[in-house]
Amino acid sequence: MKNNLDKILNQPSYWIEGINGVLYNAIIEFMEKNKFNRTQLAQNLGISKGRVSQILNNGEINFSIEKIVEISIKIGKYPVFELEDSQIYLNKLNQTKQLKSMRISNFNDYSTNLF
Repeated sequence: MKNNLDKILNQPSYWIEGINGVLYNAIIEFMEKNKFNRTQLAQNLGISKGRVSQILNNGEINFSIEKIVEISIKIGKYPVFELEDSQIYLNKLNQTKQLKSMRISNFNDYSTNLF
């Protein structure tokens, strides 16, 4: 039986939300950097002001891959995409978790010795 992490990672919605989040953050950063209002952002991205409001108010991205690439380029970003073997990805996640756990444990040991 798969564990919860496997179940989550095997849901397309998990990855879609991740991509949407990255694009949302990049759009916000671009808007702030250029001091654009919503109308200026819409004009620059080639989308309607209403669509900009949907993005900014609700985080609703859900663009086609073509539109994601187009918007990425317009905000000065290249949409780097790669596919990774699922088992290698899981191994990396586990190693990262182990490292974080070790760091926290080491910090706790260190801070206990300080006091």
